[in-house]
Amino acid sequence: MIREAQVVENKVSNGRYLCLACYGKLVDEKTREMKEFLDKAPNASEGLAIDGPSGGLRLETSELVGEKTVRDEIWLCLMQEVVSKIGVWGMGGVGKTTIMKHIHNDLLKEQRFESVIWVTISKDFNVIKLQDDIASALNLKEDLAKEGNKVRRAAILSEMLKRAGKHALIQDDVWDKVSPEEVGIPEPSGRNGCKLVLTTHSEHVRKYMG
Repeated sequence: MIREAQVVENKVSNGRYLCLACYGKLVDEKTREMKEFLDKAPNASEGLAIDGPSGGLRLETSELVGEKTVRDEIWLCLMQEVVSKIGVWGMGGVGKTTIMKHIHNDLLKEQRFESVIWVTISKDFNVIKLQDDIASALNLKEDLAKEGNKVRRAAILSEMLKRAGKHALIQDDVWDKVSPEEVGIPEPSGRNGCKLVLTTHSEHVRKYMG
């Protein structure tokens, strides 16, 4: 029911409904359905409060040593609406992944995003695997596994991410150019509040990804 309500919200945000009357009718309908559900199961609200949308799993990481300034700079960018894409660039072994793991865990604690998604890309990158990894992070891999066509998979994943609401997608260890459109990653913007962060040793990749 929460997911259905998010779909309504996304349609309104994307301008699918042009009149307040249509929007109000949909909201009233979802509110009534939720009230009926809670009336039948009085204790269900406790479960909803605990479970809610899946934010993400905390990552194990080592202690930050000497990278706090860089960590704070990246964090500041994440908190600014005008910044939607962040590239963390540097040679291997300087601590990019460690910094981003700490930021990932801090984002979970702050609860500024409905979902914080971590995917590792590495040298063996392929579109299908990345799509599966993102869907798996959203606990929706089974919904994507039924589809074999890359273009349709991208469309399905795009809808999944839009339904996930305001999210931060962290792509770690990007070795080559990744087309968000080909994968099915919606363009992050100040309007949707989503962020795309990548770590890479390649300045060329960082520039290509914007």
